[in-house]
Amino acid sequence: MVHTPRKKTRIPVNIITPLALFIIVGFVLVAGCSIPTIKNKKATNSSSPTVTPSITATTAAAMQTTVPVHAETTPVIKKGQVSISIGNYDTGLPVPVFVDNVSAGNVSRDLPLNLTTDVGLHAVRICVSGACIQEKILIVSSNPTSVNFEERLKNEIVRGQLSVSSGGYNAELPVFVDNTSVGNVSLGKSVNLMLSEGPHNVKVCVGILCVNETVEIKFAQPVFIDFGERLKTVAEFPTPTIRIVGTQQTNNRVKVDVEFINPGKNDLDMSATIQCTYSYINPADYLRLKDSVQGVVTKSVKAGTRTVQSLDLSLSGGSTYIIEPPVIQDTTSN
Repeated sequence: MVHTPRKKTRIPVNIITPLALFIIVGFVLVAGCSIPTIKNKKATNSSSPTVTPSITATTAAAMQTTVPVHAETTPVIKKGQVSISIGNYDTGLPVPVFVDNVSAGNVSRDLPLNLTTDVGLHAVRICVSGACIQEKILIVSSNPTSVNFEERLKNEIVRGQLSVSSGGYNAELPVFVDNTSVGNVSLGKSVNLMLSEGPHNVKVCVGILCVNETVEIKFAQPVFIDFGERLKTVAEFPTPTIRIVGTQQTNNRVKVDVEFINPGKNDLDMSATIQCTYSYINPADYLRLKDSVQGVVTKSVKAGTRTVQSLDLSLSGGSTYIIEPPVIQDTTSN
């Protein structure tokens, strides 16, 4: 047997380097894919307990932090004093004072108005018979402020005279000028005023019943108003009054008509006791005898109104009755 030796095969040098790189990359990929995944499973047949790791963290609730609390403070409003006057200026009545359009009181001759108010700029206004004067003042807390309107009133308010009377009307009644009370008039007593120039409404009232007139006031031209006759027409009676206004006799019956008059401002319950004196023929001896009968009549009367209520009276004792005029014995109003 003849033995033929094999030829040795050599790998080309230029292939060795790429082949080596390929083998290395293959190992790296296999190693990455074969990393075992650790699963946190509870062992069912193991006698050793599974230990679960825990992490302890400090929470915000466990950390105490002191934060300074700033207490709220109410701002202090500074106050100042002001004195408002009209000096010797004679208005006859108290003069209303307004501070920033809010009524603050009254001022009169030689009687100033002293106020305490917030510091700062304020508008002070006084009004005399419909004419007003205003000034701006600065009030500070360190020193009192004063304002005197006397000179401005003398220079800026031109006035004229007004006299109001009620003539022969026997009652004391209030007088209003431009809806402001200025005093009372009565029998023989008038109200005399000095008003600013221009138109003014003058009114005199009996309860809720009033008479009024618009007058034009001018300097050095006095105006006189007498409301007497108009008061008698509008309000004949100045106080609650009950009177008999009619009587009618039919045989032994007498009908008396009673008028209730309420000129006041409030509703009234009014009543009157009426007496009727009469004579009759006594059937026993035919002599004429005298007797009387009484009755009470009542009525609720609204303020400023008048009404009539009738009262029936029965006569007794005989026949041929002759009556005297009924009279009011007693009255009540409440």
